[in-house]
Amino acid sequence: MDARITKAEAALLLPATTLESPRVAEVERIRLAAIAARDAAVADTLRRAVTGTWRFVATLAGAVRDFPARIETYRALRQLSDRELTDIGMTRLDIGRVFEPGYAPRPANDQQRRAA
Repeated sequence: MDARITKAEAALLLPATTLESPRVAEVERIRLAAIAARDAAVADTLRRAVTGTWRFVATLAGAVRDFPARIETYRALRQLSDRELTDIGMTRLDIGRVFEPGYAPRPANDQQRRAA
């Protein structure tokens, strides 16, 4: 084994010379820009994850809070007769769809008579 260091190896151990300084500065600028971009991407991902989790928890809490009222409404509608349901513009098949977002009952009987 030769314990001597070659000129090429010694050049790697020395700091960059003034001739290479602009290139080193450019590499450092690119490296710092990449770090900043990575940090921004990680922060954005965390922000979206926390926001989505919070939205999910709020939706779940609202569903749990509204559940007893929904059950009470459902039971009250089930106890109505077909005639009473028709009077409010519903059928037995509509009872299960009452809580769907796009559901709208037909006009009630008294509104149909007034229009005619």
